[in-house]
Amino acid sequence: MAIELRILGRHQIDDHKVGFSYNGVAFGQNTLHTFAGLNAVDTREYVEATFACLREHGQQCARMGAYKPRTSPYSFQGMGKECLPWVFELAGKYDIRVISMEVTREAHVDEINEALEITGRPTGVMLQIGTRNTQNFELLKAVGRQHEFPILLKRGFGITLDESLMAAEYCASEGNTKIVFGLRGMKTNFGDPHRNLVDFAHVPVVHRLTRMPVCVDPSHSVGARGASPDGILDIFHVAAQGVIAGANMLLVDMHPEPRKSLVDAAQAISLSELSYFLEDVAIAREAYLRRLALTERVTQSAENTQQQRAA
Repeated sequence: MAIELRILGRHQIDDHKVGFSYNGVAFGQNTLHTFAGLNAVDTREYVEATFACLREHGQQCARMGAYKPRTSPYSFQGMGKECLPWVFELAGKYDIRVISMEVTREAHVDEINEALEITGRPTGVMLQIGTRNTQNFELLKAVGRQHEFPILLKRGFGITLDESLMAAEYCASEGNTKIVFGLRGMKTNFGDPHRNLVDFAHVPVVHRLTRMPVCVDPSHSVGARGASPDGILDIFHVAAQGVIAGANMLLVDMHPEPRKSLVDAAQAISLSELSYFLEDVAIAREAYLRRLALTERVTQSAENTQQQRAA
């Protein structure tokens, strides 16, 4: 039975706009943005160093976690609302336009909004729904009811693609259609030695089924800094796989001192690796655009041939 995506789905009569703009940044199925940064905020110095590095490399988007759900109750849970004012102020200082920040309950949305108001709204926030909360339906409806912040909804790690797409439809059904769908790998030992089984082949599938831009998260898919004999990190290889399939957003763990990161230290790239990563992404993006141009030429040639035969 086909899933019922009344709002986000593509239909036979389909003249609705695909994508959205937020705080001066356009998101669509033809765009590409990299959100690199701290999985979880730890110190002001690290946040400022990260933002400064991003600006130096022409980036206006960042990953920055204040609330961090963890498997163990004894692990670092994030700094919470106390870090929000200075994180937002520093983002404004370095012209970071959009921050991807995970929320786990409706109160977090209120705390983010209050901190932005206090600081004069120097930046924007994309509310990230993590894989553990993909079927937290009350949270989905809550973030859908607010229409200011866009949403990054990650695929649930143990549910089908259809079930995850319906989670996005929950948000849209409450009025917020500014949604990016995130692929972050599936939880299974079949993906070993990676942390998750990479599911980036679903990038074009989500494009075909919905109007949503698609994000891929190579950091949480791979989970470590392993490299193949060619010297390229697995995280770089996996990011390129997503980009060459047409991904519109990359969510990447980056830290000034990865070994000192309080969350997922094994998978973070360093600030010095950002330039290398961005250049590698650009190569994959160019390859995707060349594939797109090739397909357009072949399609146009086939149409011309068909018209000639019909004449």
